[in-house]
Amino acid sequence: MVAQTGKKWFHGWLAVALFIASIAVFPAPSRAAGENLLGNPGFESGDVGWEKWGSPVVTASEKHGGEKSLQVKRNTGGASASVAVQQGKTYRVGLWVKFAGTGVTHAVIDMDSFGTQQGKQSLQFSGSTSWEYRQLLYTPAPGDQHVRLSFWNSTSKDYYIDDAVIRENVDIERPTTPGVWQAEHEPEALKLTWAGSTDDMGVASYQLLYKKTDAPDWSTVTVPHQETVTMHTYTLSQLDPFSVYAIMLRSKDAAGNISDAVMGLEATPGTNLVSNSGFESGSTEPWETTGTVQTVTYDTYSGGYALKLLNQSGIKTAEMAAEGDASYLVSYWSRSSAEAAVPPATVSLAVYQDNDTITHPLPAEASLGWKRLEQQVITGAAAQSMRFAVSNTTGAELFLDQVVVSKLPQLPLELAPGAPVGFSVTGKDGVSANLEWEASSGPFGVKSYKISYKKAADTAWQNVTVPYVPGQALYAYKLEGLSPESLYDIEVRAVSEGTAVSAASVLQVTTEKMYPVNPNASEEAVELLDRLYATVGNAVYTGQHNYYEQPSLWYDTAAELTGYYPALWGSDFAYYTGGDFSALRQAMIDEAIVKSESGAMVTLTYHEPRPMDAPTAGWESVTGDVTVAQMTDIVTPGTALYDQWAAQMDEVACYLQQLRDEGIPVLWRPYHEMNAEFFWWGARPELFRQLWHNMYDRFTNLHGLDNLIWVWSPNAESSWAYDSAPYYPGHDEVDVLAMDIYNNDYRDTYYNKLVQLSGGRPIAIGENGELPDMEMLQEKQPRYVYFMTWSGYLTDKNSLSGIQSLYSHPRALNNGETGNGPFVPPPVDSYVIDDFEDYGGSNSSLRAKWQRNVSGNAATVTLDTYHTNSGTYGLKLDYTIGNPGYAGVYRSMGKEWPGMEAISFWLQPDGSNRQLAVQFHETNGEVWETSFKIQGTAPVLVTLPFTGFAKPGWATSGNGVIDLGSIKEFAFYVAQGSGTQGSGTLYIDNVKVKAIKLPEEEE
Repeated sequence: MVAQTGKKWFHGWLAVALFIASIAVFPAPSRAAGENLLGNPGFESGDVGWEKWGSPVVTASEKHGGEKSLQVKRNTGGASASVAVQQGKTYRVGLWVKFAGTGVTHAVIDMDSFGTQQGKQSLQFSGSTSWEYRQLLYTPAPGDQHVRLSFWNSTSKDYYIDDAVIRENVDIERPTTPGVWQAEHEPEALKLTWAGSTDDMGVASYQLLYKKTDAPDWSTVTVPHQETVTMHTYTLSQLDPFSVYAIMLRSKDAAGNISDAVMGLEATPGTNLVSNSGFESGSTEPWETTGTVQTVTYDTYSGGYALKLLNQSGIKTAEMAAEGDASYLVSYWSRSSAEAAVPPATVSLAVYQDNDTITHPLPAEASLGWKRLEQQVITGAAAQSMRFAVSNTTGAELFLDQVVVSKLPQLPLELAPGAPVGFSVTGKDGVSANLEWEASSGPFGVKSYKISYKKAADTAWQNVTVPYVPGQALYAYKLEGLSPESLYDIEVRAVSEGTAVSAASVLQVTTEKMYPVNPNASEEAVELLDRLYATVGNAVYTGQHNYYEQPSLWYDTAAELTGYYPALWGSDFAYYTGGDFSALRQAMIDEAIVKSESGAMVTLTYHEPRPMDAPTAGWESVTGDVTVAQMTDIVTPGTALYDQWAAQMDEVACYLQQLRDEGIPVLWRPYHEMNAEFFWWGARPELFRQLWHNMYDRFTNLHGLDNLIWVWSPNAESSWAYDSAPYYPGHDEVDVLAMDIYNNDYRDTYYNKLVQLSGGRPIAIGENGELPDMEMLQEKQPRYVYFMTWSGYLTDKNSLSGIQSLYSHPRALNNGETGNGPFVPPPVDSYVIDDFEDYGGSNSSLRAKWQRNVSGNAATVTLDTYHTNSGTYGLKLDYTIGNPGYAGVYRSMGKEWPGMEAISFWLQPDGSNRQLAVQFHETNGEVWETSFKIQGTAPVLVTLPFTGFAKPGWATSGNGVIDLGSIKEFAFYVAQGSGTQGSGTLYIDNVKVKAIKLPEEEE
């Protein structure tokens, strides 16, 4: 995508905004509030980030969470890497510990705090052979700047540690689930009682959601949490009699964290079948009595009357009609004149069926105060009538009030919705299946549908969620992301509010073969697309771009360095760079033929000049602007600009026809990075889609370019690129979706967006500077099928060992071996980091490479011809020191310095007595730095042995050992030191910043 000089200057310049470098005074990387500050708390990455002494070992034999823990043997210990803390905040420091055997009654793990002051607090463990968690809250004292967990096992047993945490004490933990409620049922009310929840920082309230099972919406009640009680109670009132209610209960803390839900169904009773149930007639009619039974008007439960039964008396209702196989609620209020009456009263419900009587005992308790008791009774199939009866043989007086026998509605057997019915496939292609099913229903409603799918031979399922739509009876969903010609198991389940999930409805579908979007695609094009589909998720084709002036230079370079030919050869129709334009393009096409015959896949792009410019227009035309009116004319047939654009297309088509006639398929990648403002065709989605359509139509239908596989390749959606989705031309005109990724910015979000847009079509890395990490691709971004490194960025952005490691990776697919093996560099005495001679005198090119750390004070670099040690140019660094007290510039690289012992450079200082820091970053993120006072103004040759470099206090990653095998970044920083605030200028030169091997000492 870049000018033929190989300087991808706009990527580098714009990337400044994304980079935040640091020197020793800069704080640790910011994290979300409450996020664990430890980078490897559960030892899932081995012992990375943990200092050790003795011999603790990472093990998979025990683990609290994840797959690993740290086994700490007797007389063994260690400490986590230090974590920066800030005064004014409180931190939670915690750890899980498990002992390997019994016999230990006390063990201590310390939290050390240090900075200008030092301190220690302890976590006390009991020696349990089960996992035990202990934590403390810590507020930094003045002078405390870092904390760490430290341990030394002086016990008689090994122990394991896991899932350590050092985080700001922000409430991010969910409360425990409330207890399952107990319900008391009334015709218009439900009284619920439940055990309260607990939380690490306190429960605030309970959310009680309820609705009739056939209602669409939930009502919500908030019940305050009370620390002084263990059981909480709330009565849902104004309910409908003889109705079934779905209820969910969950707790909430002050930070808004919500527990899992307790779910259940409760029914309200219907009409009370008991006549004179509250004895408000003042008599016992129509009840049947034995012994002494009378109504009373004092100390009733409710109303004006209650019933008193003396000892050796009884009462029962008149016969009430009963239904077979029905549920009845039986409840009553009672109290006794003696608290411990023995035996208790006998309470029952007799159910009569045919000539049999089935007596159901009911609960009875002696209580000095009124108490409600209830029970549900299920009648038999032949039930005809029933009677409620009480017999008082307690020796005390028994009082009765508000007796209820009422029918309850039948509760659904399942909390979950019914399984979706009518599940079927209504259409399919190679990467998708159109699914259809009927809406489900259930007592808790339906909030979504979960589709699970996998290849029949696989074990791992993938899932998608389809939202519930009120009132929708039939659902249709296009399941994308499938593989061609594969048998899939597919399931759909209805998901309710809470946690209830239906049984699955299942089917199988076999996807079809996937063909190019051009219905007349050549056999070779079909085979090429098949190769890509077969690679999805399994491997990655290597690729290398080449400028059309030297169409095999970087392809051959990759082969020489690695011993493998890249699988993809790429080039560009480009723009005019001088010489015979047609001859250069023809040479590029000739090379494409050669590379294809050797087995390489061919990918071509086109940096098209603006249609209104001359054929000899250069890079400035490609990156020039067009107005909306001009762009509209370019895509509108019949306009002069459209005709000029068509002439450009026809010229390119003639070259592509040569490849077609040779039977060579092409991964055709036009109008890349259209979702940014780099090129004239960018940043206008609707007009761009029309431009793409015009090219597709002209190449396919007019020129018959049936050898093209159409590749759409936006820029990664960074801060200088827009959302790519509006620019997507659609599945009808795109075979492969790619993304251009620079600055090692292989984010999951970019990948996931491309996967979503692709619908299962192959995705790729259309351009890259830094090579992707193959292990990362395999673990997190497995669907990429190829990458294409941009020309000289192969060696400018990547170390030799990194290049060789990628090409030899088991997942890397190459175009065969060269037979010469990987390149072994000869031993050298020095490696040039930068000599400032390769920028063509261009300050913009220099600043694309040497970028200011925007988090510090002002710093500007320019090329200087007056203050040099050798050559034509040196570096002039103008800087300002204010707040935050440092300024710096850095450059990214992909280099290695095997066998080197020092950094050396020529410096003309400014006598400021400030501090100059030299810093480099390893590829793994580990940072090394040394500094010295800027004294005098006379030029000096500075030599800084690596033995003098140390990790800054804020840097936590890495293994603590300088690794010169892969260097990612180099930087200069000026700090105030013992100087003053203000501005200054440094000049740097002499081959010009380099790694040198120190001369051997003479004996």
